[in-house]
Amino acid sequence: MSDLFAEIILPLPLHDTFTYRVPEQLRRQATPGKRAIVQFGRKKFYSGLIFSVHDAAPQGFEIKDIQSVLDDEPVIHPVNIRLWQWMAEYYLCPLGDVMKAALPSALKLESSSMVAALPGSGNTPSETELVKLVTAKSLSLAEIQKKMGSRFSFRELQQLINQKIICLEETVFEKYKPKTRPLLQLHPSMDSPEKWQQMLDSLTRAPKQQELMRHIAEKTALFSARKNFELPKKELLADTTFSEAILNQLIAKEILTVRQETVSRLDESLPLQTDLNLLNNDQQQALEKIGELFKQKQVVLMHGVTASGKTEIYIHLIDQVCRQGKQALYLVPEISLTPQIVNRLKRVFGNKVGVYHSRMNDAERAEVWNHVLSFGKSDDPACQIILGARSSVFLPFANLGLIIADEEHENSYKQFDPAPRYNARDMAVMLGYQHHAAVLLGSATPSFESYMNAKTGKYGLVELLKRYSQVALPNIRVADLQRAYKRKEMRSVLTPELFEEIEKALQNQEQVILFQNRRGYSPFVECMNCGWIPRCVNCDVSLTYHKQQRRLNCHYCGFSFRMPETCGQCGSPDIKTRGFGTEKIEDEIAPLFPEARIARMDLDSTRSRNAFDKIIHQLEARKIDILVGTQMVTKGLDFEHVSVVGILNADNLLNFPDFRAHERAFQLMLQVSGRAGRLNKQGTVVIQTSQPEHPVLRQVINHDYESLFRQLMEERKTFHYPPWYRLIKIAVKHRNPSQLEIAATELGNALKKTGLFLVLGPEYPLVARIQLWHIKEIWLKTSRDKNLAQVRQEIETAVKNTRQLPYLSGAVFNIDVDPM
Repeated sequence: MSDLFAEIILPLPLHDTFTYRVPEQLRRQATPGKRAIVQFGRKKFYSGLIFSVHDAAPQGFEIKDIQSVLDDEPVIHPVNIRLWQWMAEYYLCPLGDVMKAALPSALKLESSSMVAALPGSGNTPSETELVKLVTAKSLSLAEIQKKMGSRFSFRELQQLINQKIICLEETVFEKYKPKTRPLLQLHPSMDSPEKWQQMLDSLTRAPKQQELMRHIAEKTALFSARKNFELPKKELLADTTFSEAILNQLIAKEILTVRQETVSRLDESLPLQTDLNLLNNDQQQALEKIGELFKQKQVVLMHGVTASGKTEIYIHLIDQVCRQGKQALYLVPEISLTPQIVNRLKRVFGNKVGVYHSRMNDAERAEVWNHVLSFGKSDDPACQIILGARSSVFLPFANLGLIIADEEHENSYKQFDPAPRYNARDMAVMLGYQHHAAVLLGSATPSFESYMNAKTGKYGLVELLKRYSQVALPNIRVADLQRAYKRKEMRSVLTPELFEEIEKALQNQEQVILFQNRRGYSPFVECMNCGWIPRCVNCDVSLTYHKQQRRLNCHYCGFSFRMPETCGQCGSPDIKTRGFGTEKIEDEIAPLFPEARIARMDLDSTRSRNAFDKIIHQLEARKIDILVGTQMVTKGLDFEHVSVVGILNADNLLNFPDFRAHERAFQLMLQVSGRAGRLNKQGTVVIQTSQPEHPVLRQVINHDYESLFRQLMEERKTFHYPPWYRLIKIAVKHRNPSQLEIAATELGNALKKTGLFLVLGPEYPLVARIQLWHIKEIWLKTSRDKNLAQVRQEIETAVKNTRQLPYLSGAVFNIDVDPM
């Protein structure tokens, strides 16, 4: 029989697959999509993914054998592997990086992974030995292999992880414990009514323990036809006065035993079930048009104003797909959106809805992964509908019928670091093509790329330009900051116009949202004597002051120190905060509205897992009067009683040095405006700015997306920017600034010689040093009709040649296709 070989993807930043021989005993098991343990290098072992199996023997080097195959069934489908390939090619990144991003950590093993014990024991002698080894202290896989020798099995290791008897280092760092509930049983020695009665009689000096034994006998119909009982501890003690200490005494006396039962970590609670809501005429027409367009186009863009009822249309489309027995993926740009939307989906679809995002621990993500993978193999409908952030495009769908990308314009869909630097909206479109699934992009302010595709006929276009219940779009007022400062009319950070609107809203028992796209108390502090500004030691940025912690923090690397009492340069105590962030706004408006209940929504206030949900529930329950927030508050949240929205400083948005600045400013301002007056009453928006005549502000006031689109598209065509041209950014990094200069110049010159690109740079970015890495950027513009394979080859060749120069071994090159 001829030898069989497998191409393996390893979770390393390597472009190629690696060839391994399939031993005869593993031939039946080794199929594409399964994980295999392989040796890479002299001592390292990894769980790689079998990409393909063939009989073409490679020439010229020694071939190692696969050690073992971990899975009985593939962990991904062939169509998922095709998506990985496309992603690696388009985003110019190694296939190994795609694998690392796609698979949950629970599905990745390597010899340096640490293993720790959880409650439980093995079923076989070797499993028991392995558990015993890691009970005293965590060990690496390499150490376990060395101690166990030939008795070690990767397959048994994986089984113990699946049974939650051991766990990997990643979950230990998260302080992970499996979610369990204690079940009480009779101790094996209590095998007859006589022994039970004898024990009961012996407890005359412990009347509480006697009472609990009688309660158990009554609750479980003890020694009836059932041989034994299993009763949750919580259920036993519910509505009684018995304490856990009394129960523990019965366990200590071997009357009862306790067994920990692992239960699902996923939230399986369901809200009150409801039928689909009826659509109004505009929504119904939009739904029908979307259905018609899907017969001709794979992708449809729905341009619907804020509060037009897009989510209800999504729900009707999901219902149609579920009735066909297919899966649906509902993408949202921010985790903060999931609590509201998952509640709406669960009210209609119940336990068919699953959630997938990065705030879930790794074990929860693995559980959702397995539900999606096994969909259709049983009657269990769990995870037929997935609501998720960008990483959910990697889930192993087999029968995908619909993909919805809500708020498709959001740059939160873009992965910045580490590679792959993908855009989940574009991935959703490719996912739709590969699965032959319908793709619906929705937004009140579509990205210019999507809107151009719709206008040129590549995508279908549906417009929904009226709000649900015919409520008027919010009234937008512009407040002149310069004039208010000159006349000394400012109330802290509020102009008279905004102050007056907040007062009115609070008198009417309505809610207010204040938007400032900067967290912390103030962006920097300054010595008023010598001008000293504390800066980060690792990055080229000033430190942000956080009053609650009384610390100066770097938002790039995490470096921080306590707020100094005196200047670090001249010793003066006259140190003042400059500018304002969300924390300062919260602090300063409290005395202006002493009766108001004020809360803050930003990265600092929502670090804990349930913080998002808590703030949203409090706002919905009207326990918050004024919410101060960063762009988290702009993204699709639906609050019935918000009547006033204040944008505290539009100038930061309008004057940012980026070719997309005006597009983004318009989107942000219109989106945050859309939080006002969503149900029964027209809302009010006050935009504070020093440039009240700015043309983008006029377009925001008039809700004139078309005018903005036409104007900026002409500019972008003239200056060769997307969507007319493809943009690629290469960030060159080095610890040594002079070596960086050489590396960036060499690469820039090599790319210019190809003649394929218009090359900008190399040049320093706004922040030219992050975490001690000095950075220069090269921006490439290339026509969209250029062959992408040729573009990829030229860039990879230029980077490879630059990296191989003898004095540039420490250089790092990060390639970002379609940067945001």
